[in-house]
Formats: sequence, structure tokens, C-alpha cells
Amino acid sequence: MHNPLQVLKHYWGYDGFRPGQAEVIDSILSGHDTLALMPTGGGKSITFQVPALAIPGICLVISPLVALMKDQVKNLQKRGILSAFISSEMQHWEILQQLDNCILGDYKFLYIAPERISSDLFQGKLKFLSAKVNFLVVDEAHCISQWGNDFRRDYRLIADIRDAIPRVPVIAVTASATASVVADICEQLHFRRGYKVFKTSFERKNLSFVVRKTDNKLMEICHILSSVPGSAVIYSRTRKGVEEYAGKLRAAGISAEYFHAGLESTIKTERQTDWQKGNIRVLVATNAFGMGIDKGDVRLVIHTEFPDSMEAYYQEAGRAGRDGKRAYAVALLGPQDITDIKGRPSKTFPTIEYIKRVYEALCNRFQIAEGDGEGAVVYLEEQQFLRDWHFDKGRLRASLEILSLSNYLRFEPYPDTHPYLRYDQPRWTLDRFLEDDSPAAQIVVAVLRNYEGLFSDGVFVSIDLLARKTGLDSLQVAKVLGYLRNIGFCYVPPRKNPRITFKMIRVPLERLSISTASYDDRLAAFKMRIEKVVEYLETQGCRQEFISEYFGMEGTRCGCCDNCLRKV
Repeated sequence: MHNPLQVLKHYWGYDGFRPGQAEVIDSILSGHDTLALMPTGGGKSITFQVPALAIPGICLVISPLVALMKDQVKNLQKRGILSAFISSEMQHWEILQQLDNCILGDYKFLYIAPERISSDLFQGKLKFLSAKVNFLVVDEAHCISQWGNDFRRDYRLIADIRDAIPRVPVIAVTASATASVVADICEQLHFRRGYKVFKTSFERKNLSFVVRKTDNKLMEICHILSSVPGSAVIYSRTRKGVEEYAGKLRAAGISAEYFHAGLESTIKTERQTDWQKGNIRVLVATNAFGMGIDKGDVRLVIHTEFPDSMEAYYQEAGRAGRDGKRAYAVALLGPQDITDIKGRPSKTFPTIEYIKRVYEALCNRFQIAEGDGEGAVVYLEEQQFLRDWHFDKGRLRASLEILSLSNYLRFEPYPDTHPYLRYDQPRWTLDRFLEDDSPAAQIVVAVLRNYEGLFSDGVFVSIDLLARKTGLDSLQVAKVLGYLRNIGFCYVPPRKNPRITFKMIRVPLERLSISTASYDDRLAAFKMRIEKVVEYLETQGCRQEFISEYFGMEGTRCGCCDNCLRKV
């Protein structure tokens, strides 16, 4: 075993650990199941990466976002650490290759999305992989809890891996979890007797929390940006909102771009990279942006509308000032915002009857008869569906999530899908085209070498794979694939519509049963979170102290939030 401090120095160049990290690492290396709660920017990844490098074997990391996995693997590889990830974006043979590399090679980290755990391919390889696993890590562990704000059903499957490798310690890390969520995480992950829970102070002494009342949010944003130099993130709740704010900021002469889940993956990557490099000052985004970003010099995070929970707000606001220098987290509050926030449970949380109407409309839209439909996969044209059936988006999404929790269907709001390519002309008609050295020819050659079926059934291709094989960037690949339509190819771009998989046959409405845990408990938890949001926005006390106490920590006056400064 290597000394953890030596590992830290060798790979990261640091002479010492941040507060709280060493205790977590000692617990892990002592074989205890461990839950670490650390604020955003507190160095959570170090707490499991260092011990994993200190002992033989490979660390298996369950992570919720493909972008987050890619970023962590990229950073590890830069340090000369063999690491890999698997996700639904990859082809079957790519996943197989990565798993075999981890089983047969000297890889130290394998990142995997929770949705891949139940796949036959992963389950088949798990028995070989389990002999090498030294730790099982659950990143963003609050997602496993039924009380958490970002519940993901597939996180519950992690316990199955735990049972397959019972000797291996489990490490769960998150930046936001209340006492009830902490208890639920430990229960759902089957933590063994003697487990440890570590809570690092949620105080961010360099981060000033501010609530600013205004009648004109755009004018206030421009005023704040003129007063606080440096990189900024502005959060808005809707795609339409982020696009409008970005456009108006550009019109005001401010370098800004928008980011949301509806953008092509290549465009999202391009905009995030431009923002990280400082080519764009302000990124206006929905909550689809931010998890795992590696940018320490964000001076300002502004919320035009407040999230539905303090957990979500703290995660997003905490992306400011990760370099330890002065930064600001500003929540803008319009005249009607408090009333609107208080009304969210009744406006956004559907009734049982509403959920049944959604289920019936969904089955009718896709012509699924009673007693039929199990295993059917459909893509929902959401805007048309909303118009045809007079639903609103918030309650539709909530209804689909509750139907998912009740096991009637699987709802994926932002599915990972691939472009589709097929060539219907005779093979010989491509010969002259392939002699060219154009980007289009390079991509077709790469498709022919890496996929089968281009001239028959067609193929689903990976933009990232084609970029690696051709040396082109992802944005170029996406553009060239679209161009191939002009020379006889059938091309279908990646689907943006939500994907729904029916997990059982259609049942009559009188037999549609929504469990208490799926509905009543979820509604009660939502109302409680909203109450705390309103309490934070209206408090006259220290905002940092309020946040610390919300997460079960002792808090002290920060001296730098708007309320503290008002009392000086």
C-alpha cells in the first residue's frame, strides 16, 4: 500500500489534503462503508480516487451523467492513470472492448451510468470484473434516495452489485443531502455495520449569498455583470427563458450564449468549452448544465427563478468561487415570485386523476390496446402531445415520472440516441466518391470499417467514434453526416424527443394503481422543500447559516451575505 499523501503529491501535485478529505480516505482504507458529504468544489473525487490508487485493483464508479464521466476519465488520463467509462452512447463492441480492457489490463477506474448496471453485457462481465474491484463508488449519491430531489430509479440497482462483491467497501459521495436523505442512502446501499458518515462544513467563506428584489430582472443582471467582473453562469428554468436572456444580453453588448438539454451534443460541448476557456463570458443555462464542471474562476452565479429545493440551489450556486476567491450567488426575486413558488405544488404536481388522463392519452396516442404494449418503445412529440390533449409540460413530466416509479413505464426525458445512416444505391456507385480525400469520404470509410449493415438495414453511428477515427471534431462530423443526404444517403439525426418504454401491458384505468411511496410521500416531500425555499428567500438572518443548518450542520454568521452586510 502506498501512502495516500504520496499518491496525492505524485498525481495531483498537492502537499496536503483539504479539510475533511483525510478522514474520509482513512475510513475507506480501513474497510468501512463510507458516506462523504462535501460542498460543491470541496474535492469529493479526491476522497475515492486517492485510496483507489493506493491499493491494487480497479475502482468501479457509478456516475449519473455521461458528460461527468467523460470529464473525470479525461482528467485521470491526463495524469497517466488508466481509466475508462461505458455509456449508452457506445456501440456494443465498444462496451465489450472497454470491459475486457478493465478485466485483463491494469486499469484503475471504470465509470458506468446506473442505467447500464442491468444490461446483460455488464452483468455477464461482472463476475470476472468483481475479482479485481477494490472499491464501489456511488457519485451524486442523493440520487438513490426516494426523498432526494433528483431520484433516479436505476440507482436502486446498485445494491445488486453490492451483493455480487460483498467484500468491497462502498463509498457514497454527494454535495447535498439532508438527514433523511443520508439515512435513506445508507439503507438503500446496504451499508454494513460500522459504516461512517462524514460531513464537511457547508460554509463557503468566499461565497456571498444575495437575494435581490427587482421589477426588471434583465436590467438587474446587466447591472450586476457590470459591477462584478469575470466569468458567470445564469440559471433559468426553461429553454425558452435561457434563449431569450442570452439573446438580450448579446444585444446589450455582453458576451453570452445559451445551454440546455435540447441542443445537439456537439453544440453543447462546443459552448461549454468556449465558456471554460473564457471565449464566452456568460453561459445562460437550465439545470442541465453544471454537474462536474472544472472551472474554478466563476465569479458569479445568478438565478432568474429559484429552483424547487435548497439542495438544487446549493449545488448550482456552489459552482461559483471554487478557486477560493470572492464570488457571488445571487437569486433574483420579482414581485410575483414568492406567490408563484408557493403555488408550485398545486400547479406542477398532478392529481391522481390527471396522471390517469396522461396514461390513457399516451396509450391512445400510440394505439396501445388493453392487454397489449409490454416492451413497446415510443418517442413522444411532446409539444404536439401537449397541444392535442391540453396538458401542461410540468404536470405531464411529473405524471410520467410517477408512472415510472409505479413501474408502468420507463420515462427518459433526454435519451441518448445516435444518428442513423443507410445507403440504398448499389455499392459500386460509392467507389469514385471514396477515392476522394474529403471529410465526407473519410467519414464514409470510417463507417464502412467500423459498422456492418450500411447497405441493408442501415446503422446507428456514434459521432464521437467517427471523430476519433477521422481526426475531425464532433461538430464537423455532425455537419458532414447531414451533407451525406445530398449524395444518396438516408440520414436521420439523433432524436431529441423523450423516450418512453412500456414495462407492462396496458391496464384499464380502474386498475391503474399509484403507490403511496410514489405519490403521497413524494408530494409531501415536495411541499416541504418548497416551504424551505420560501423560508430562505424571506429570512432576515444569515443566509450561509440558514444553508448550513438546513443540511444538519452548525452554522455561524458569514459576514458577507446581503443580510449580514445590512446589519453591519
